[in-house]
Amino acid sequence: MHIPPYYKRRGFQYFFVGIITGAVIAYLLFLYFFGKYTEMRIEENIQLRDQIAELEQDLENITKDKEDLSRQNEENLTIQEIQIELENAEQLKLDRFIQHDLKEKIKDEISSLKGRNIETMQENLSFIESTIENKTYHVSDFSYDAAITRLIISKTFYVKVKLSMSSS
Repeated sequence: MHIPPYYKRRGFQYFFVGIITGAVIAYLLFLYFFGKYTEMRIEENIQLRDQIAELEQDLENITKDKEDLSRQNEENLTIQEIQIELENAEQLKLDRFIQHDLKEKIKDEISSLKGRNIETMQENLSFIESTIENKTYHVSDFSYDAAITRLIISKTFYVKVKLSMSSS
């Protein structure tokens, strides 16, 4: 039995090259779509972990402060939520993950403010500002200094921060 010499026929050569080219393109498309899907799942996982950590922190703060609360504090307004906005994230070309890490680090610095009386927080504005501004935040081998540009104290504690690259 003799195997025909397919390598001499142009039609078969084009067919095999087409199969190989199609397989390479299909594999590259698979890697692209799988990478996008994985990135989406990683981002969702990070957000869910942060929500869990925030809820655990809230639970810890609530149980600790529950013993200290009196009727007077229950009648007064307290800080319920903390929101952080980075003013110049686009100028520094920060991606979503670095922005998220920076916001979480700043939020960790002031997380003890949740459940506190709004009036006492307004009296201690300089303390709050110095807490955020006097710390260098390290993310992804870079150091950032924060400067508060806007601070609103209400049920939602809102901080707008301008970042600058630290020299150290």
